[in-house]
Amino acid sequence: MEKLLGKGGMGCVYMGVHPGIGSRVAIKFLHPQFSHDEKIVDRFFNEARAVNVIGHDNILKILDLNVTEDHRHYFVMEFLHGRPLQALLRHNVSVPLDVAGPILLQVCDALEAAHKRGIVHRDLKPDNVYLITMKGKKNFVKVVDFGIARMTDDAGISTGKTQTGMVMGTPAYMSPEQGSGASNKIDGRSDIYSLGVMMFQLATGRLPFPGSNFGEVLIGHLQVPPPPPRSLNPLVPEAYEPLILKCLQKKQEDRYASMKELKHAIEACMDQLRISKELPHSDDTDTDTQLHPVEVRPPSFPGARTPGRATGPGSKNRISNPNARPGGARPATRPAPGATARISQPPTRLTPAPQPQQPGRAPLFAGIGVLAALALGVGGFVVLRRSDAPLASAPVRAQTEIVRQEETPVFLSVVSEPLDAQVVATWKDGEKRGAAPLSLEVPRNAKVHFEFRKSGFIDYAMDVIADQPQTVQAALKAVPRPPPPVAEEGSERRSQPEKRRKRDRAPKVPDGVVDVLGDLK
Repeated sequence: MEKLLGKGGMGCVYMGVHPGIGSRVAIKFLHPQFSHDEKIVDRFFNEARAVNVIGHDNILKILDLNVTEDHRHYFVMEFLHGRPLQALLRHNVSVPLDVAGPILLQVCDALEAAHKRGIVHRDLKPDNVYLITMKGKKNFVKVVDFGIARMTDDAGISTGKTQTGMVMGTPAYMSPEQGSGASNKIDGRSDIYSLGVMMFQLATGRLPFPGSNFGEVLIGHLQVPPPPPRSLNPLVPEAYEPLILKCLQKKQEDRYASMKELKHAIEACMDQLRISKELPHSDDTDTDTQLHPVEVRPPSFPGARTPGRATGPGSKNRISNPNARPGGARPATRPAPGATARISQPPTRLTPAPQPQQPGRAPLFAGIGVLAALALGVGGFVVLRRSDAPLASAPVRAQTEIVRQEETPVFLSVVSEPLDAQVVATWKDGEKRGAAPLSLEVPRNAKVHFEFRKSGFIDYAMDVIADQPQTVQAALKAVPRPPPPVAEEGSERRSQPEKRRKRDRAPKVPDGVVDVLGDLK
């Protein structure tokens, strides 16, 4: 072992070099304090077992696993030279489909192979997708971190030890069934949902359900409809938006049935848009800079911070739209859920940055090695770089169109606690009724009156000014129960003689006859 690369809650990672042939590997050790915990040891080795079962080129290879003489558990992995997909992501900056598409197709291939073997990743996110150079081509995918993967048998029944009600995964990317702790319902469609979140983020530069804490993010996954991607970035192709939204359906049966089906849908969309599915050559640096600044929108949950003003490149950068339709037709747009009703700051418009004194193309990431390792908790990575230059220095292309907000309607999402409250929304010249959660479009700056009703709860009403996309939330209070009646002192004593008088006045029934109450007299 040459040096320590990183340390996390469950283990540490070293870079190792084979003494005979000089090849580099990554070695992950479980911390000694966990060596006698069978469940933790089993989970630690779970990644090696899962990857060995799958055996796919787009999945990180694990070469060996063992225990040292002093009872330290470890496994050996291939050492990756590259960068995580997260490196392509910047807030409110989209990655066009001609860059994202070939990457997504490879992720579909890798996860389809895993699902065929009965393995669900359960923690699919940009940090767990690595891009390396392979055979002269850039952006070759390696899916990593199967540490919390769920193994199922041929009947789809879990063979793991995860308990029902245990939430595992990364909140921003977890499916509704993961977020609710329904581990017995998790299958390959859960990974499809997580990939849908990644597709949304690549297309718009933001997450579909941001939040300042786990609870807010979880409410988004469970209740709030995702905003249409084109409402946040009008450059998203019309043909591509339905694919993203289908992946993000709350019910598993409404999503794509398999990664193979999703891959075919992406391929068909790329063919329709005449986008190449080939990986770029390793000497092509232009693919790293095909990022589009998109208009900053307010965050969609209370307590989240509104982002500051975004900046773009200087005037010498090329202005183009690789996803534009023939004839330059402008896509129709509509806003989507943004901040809650308590946030009133208007959206910030994109402004160009000053032109740099020495124009030139800087690399998006100047890295020589990226180690995919289970370093932080049940997942994490160690990144080796030659330069600590910030990602923000990468030049980007300017967006050619910004939607005139005053001419666009506002998209509102409505949620209630408890669920299924009946909602009546009224505004000038419009009305919508339904059960929460629901969504509606209203004219910008319209005053919308909401009424919430549910049996057993107090009616609630509120007014909202639709000056921006919002999530309207209402917490209904239960109707107070009346206190039990208190008997007056002496009433019980007075009632006993009255009962005897009524009994004495009742007609006598002959012996052996059953009265209407079924009592034998």
